[in-house]
Amino acid sequence: MNVQQKAPKKVTVTQPDPKYTQKDIRKQHLRVAPYCRVSTGSEEQQTSFTAQMEYYTQRIADTEGWTMVRLYADEGITGTSTKKRTQFNKMIRDAEKGKIDLVITKSVSRFCRNTLDGLEYIRRLKRCGVGVYFEKENTNTLYMPNEMILTFLMSQAQAESESMSSNIQWGYRARFKQGIVHYNFKNFLGYRRGEDGEPEIDEDEAPTIRRIFARYLMGQSVGQICRDLTADGCKTARGSTQWSDHTVRHILQNEKYMGDAILQKTFTLDLFSRQQVKNEGQLPKYYVENAHPAIIDRATFQRVQEEMARRSSLRKTSDKAKTEQGKHSGKYALSGLLVCNQCGSPYRRVTYMPRGKKRYVWRCINRMEHGKKICKCAPTLDEPDIHTAVTAAMNELFRQQAARQVLADCVAAALARTDGDTSLPAVEAKLRTLQEEQMRLFHLAAEAGPENTEYDDQIMEVSAAMTALLARKGELERECPADAGCGSRVRVITGTLEQTDSSIEEFKDDTVRQLVSSIRVLDRERLSIRFKDGTEIEQIIECVGRASA
Repeated sequence: MNVQQKAPKKVTVTQPDPKYTQKDIRKQHLRVAPYCRVSTGSEEQQTSFTAQMEYYTQRIADTEGWTMVRLYADEGITGTSTKKRTQFNKMIRDAEKGKIDLVITKSVSRFCRNTLDGLEYIRRLKRCGVGVYFEKENTNTLYMPNEMILTFLMSQAQAESESMSSNIQWGYRARFKQGIVHYNFKNFLGYRRGEDGEPEIDEDEAPTIRRIFARYLMGQSVGQICRDLTADGCKTARGSTQWSDHTVRHILQNEKYMGDAILQKTFTLDLFSRQQVKNEGQLPKYYVENAHPAIIDRATFQRVQEEMARRSSLRKTSDKAKTEQGKHSGKYALSGLLVCNQCGSPYRRVTYMPRGKKRYVWRCINRMEHGKKICKCAPTLDEPDIHTAVTAAMNELFRQQAARQVLADCVAAALARTDGDTSLPAVEAKLRTLQEEQMRLFHLAAEAGPENTEYDDQIMEVSAAMTALLARKGELERECPADAGCGSRVRVITGTLEQTDSSIEEFKDDTVRQLVSSIRVLDRERLSIRFKDGTEIEQIIECVGRASA
């Protein structure tokens, strides 16, 4: 039996093409793309940036077989993320389109400081047959037997970034503790950088800030303020004439406009994502008082915060509303003031057209939507009748105030001290003068209309002066208690006072917002009007009978 013997195996070896060996990498013709990056825009880094570009341009020109595709360079960009590195991303796209054979860069840290991102891009380039040559490490990624060394090098670069970030954060917090404030003047409307590097008030922009605060306290909504600023061509910090609700709200809530600064409001959540997160207690905050000159006095700023809190706490007044949150109305002053004494629901303005003649009335919202089941006795009131009653109550308030002022002047003369303008009577006299001036300005502003800004600065200046005098008055009252013998003088003087004439002739929304706190509809013939100084006046409604319940 013949057994067929198996033929011996024969192996033929084909030697690799020399053009693909690392030893001969420089002997072939390569399309080379150098990549440069500097992480800041400082003058020193700019010099380094220019030097890198000159170096690679010359090197590629001097190397035989190398042709420059183009130079890719990112300026003032971090290496921990590739999102904003436009030139880097363009280089990767060009390599995947077959336009590049070799990328050359100074070091691993110039290419990427994020280990995961760096390995991902190296692999993408390697799949396209494109290598990355790191000069400092003398490494070409096409001829690395494994990624262990590359991973180690990139981890070192990442650790270096993390260490630098930690040091920078420590430096910032050390400055926070010392009360050192960093100002972004590009987004800081109303201020500019002074010769000493500190903020100074920009008198060309500050009136816009004062106008926003004044109009908000006069009852305008944020939307109305935005529309007026846009219509008047006022510019934002970025130079735009288009105003948004967010911009106005940010200004109204920014404590820097009263001269203070809160530091570390936000912090960077992650070195690589660079996501800014609101500091809600995760890290300490630092409050610096009197950090720079104030555009808005403290009392005005606090009143604005209180008004913002009041508006944000409004609840829906109608069951038809889609959300529980109420909405402030800046169109009619009575919308936020007139309430039903029976059920506590606000009143709403309604238009009637009896016999084709337009007629405006105010009705309880509960009564309108649910009838007499919830609110049985809420009357419907004609708008002119309400205006007349509120105007009469304001005039009555002025008469009472005038009487109190005459009384205070007489008592002050009897009890006056000898220290001139620093005495309590002198301070109170100045306060009364400023109050009169403030009321005069409110009237002028109301008559001029919401588009006129002529009186805004004057109103803010008077408010600031009143704040300072009120503080001084408190100090003097603690130093000098009232004279026990002045009671009899007060009673004698009170009997001689006469009523003054009315000072308001017609209903003005802005004036009402400044003076009135709330209006309760007691019945068809009476309103209870509460003013912001605490005075409450019950006013008869005249000319009733045109509206039905």
